[in-house]
Amino acid sequence: MKKIFTMMALVAAVLCSCSKYEVGKTATDKLAGDWMCTVYYADEGAWVPDAPASYRTYNSAANVPSEIWLDDQESYWGTKVKLDASNSAMTFGERGKEYLDNYNGVAQIIWDGKVTMDAAVAPGSGTKCDKIEFFIAFSDDDPTAYASVYYVVGYRATGFPEDDSEPSLEWELPAVPEIPAITKPLE
Repeated sequence: MKKIFTMMALVAAVLCSCSKYEVGKTATDKLAGDWMCTVYYADEGAWVPDAPASYRTYNSAANVPSEIWLDDQESYWGTKVKLDASNSAMTFGERGKEYLDNYNGVAQIIWDGKVTMDAAVAPGSGTKCDKIEFFIAFSDDDPTAYASVYYVVGYRATGFPEDDSEPSLEWELPAVPEIPAITKPLE
């Protein structure tokens, strides 16, 4: 009889310990993700595709909805900056504000950044996914060269291998903005 009660107690303990565990979200869950992007440079008032790049957006250690990290993992210029953000508005960056890059110590201005839900289609799989876009300027860019402002646009990585090769060039591009003033490299 003692064995039966011990067995029942063991079964009850196992059943009680199997409660559903709910995974928590970060404060920047709407903005966070891996992104397959195309970088465009401005040339005489028109956008020209420059290069593919992958970016990652994620929460800061403070885990607040008002700041995110933007990181290209050195796939393009070398951008790893903590930006002002709004998780509820799904926006990031501020025109005229310089952010110090953690890879190269270069001042960068990143503005009009936003994530739009279900506004992109991955080119390989045709999967509907989220879109990211922002403008960026670098303090170590030659202001006399063809490119001083860049437009980055892309889609949230889907996990399908056919979407990880060449990013889409099928974007509706905005007007080329005025180039913001930016200081020289902060070293």
